[in-house]
Amino acid sequence: MTAAIHVDRLNKTFARKTALVDLALSIQHGEMVALIGASGSGKSTLLRHLAGLACCDRSNGGSVQVLGREVQASGRLNGKVRRLRADIGYIFQQFNLVNRLSVLDNVLLGCLGRMPRWRGSLGLFNAEEKARAMANLDRVGLADLAPQRASTLSGGQQQRVAIARALTQQAEVILADEPIASLDPESARKVMEILADINRRDGKTVVVTLHQVDYAVRYCPRAVALKGGRIHFDGNGAELNSQFLNDLYGADADTSLMFDGSARDTERPSRLLMARA
Repeated sequence: MTAAIHVDRLNKTFARKTALVDLALSIQHGEMVALIGASGSGKSTLLRHLAGLACCDRSNGGSVQVLGREVQASGRLNGKVRRLRADIGYIFQQFNLVNRLSVLDNVLLGCLGRMPRWRGSLGLFNAEEKARAMANLDRVGLADLAPQRASTLSGGQQQRVAIARALTQQAEVILADEPIASLDPESARKVMEILADINRRDGKTVVVTLHQVDYAVRYCPRAVALKGGRIHFDGNGAELNSQFLNDLYGADADTSLMFDGSARDTERPSRLLMARA
């Protein structure tokens, strides 16, 4: 079976600073995968390449395929990348909502990739699209806030609206870039539980970049650790030990190994987490 995501020899350099180095990765349909690593390790850069929001270096012949279709190769985006993105939901760290629009209107924007441009530009959404958007708002627990302006919502609520938008998009692959980085622990838990439910119940492929290891281990059966643009670990997050994680995160290790914002195990933090789950 063709992998949901296939990356081959991906390289990316920013002003002579290497961000990704000969990176190769395959993710199967229905997997939920956490990309972990310190700031600047290449997590977000990789995610943007998967969505066709950034191009790899031309000289190395790298490529990205999603759902069996080429997103980019050798530094060039597929000419039909807009059509491909209809199947790729992207959730941003800072929500990327239109604050002046209502919650419902923000969720309806997820329909744009599958409708004629003229209808989208006029905001002409049909009854089925509106019903789908409302159903997805209900799924994330925000149906009662549909008429409110997006700017009135808390950060956790805005991130749940962004997830509802991706669901309304009917994406087969959901990419979430640090979706809980700016959230309090309770809001972070709700967001991760929704993403995990989408993975389990809908069979969607979910890839999420995370800074906190405890959330990666608790919600994602597979963890991929990046350092210096290279993959240093790919497997069950419960197999990670504190010595490896201290090396992976360096000066940020104290915050990255926190569990539920409080406790930390000095020997096997992932084992402590699994015992609590």
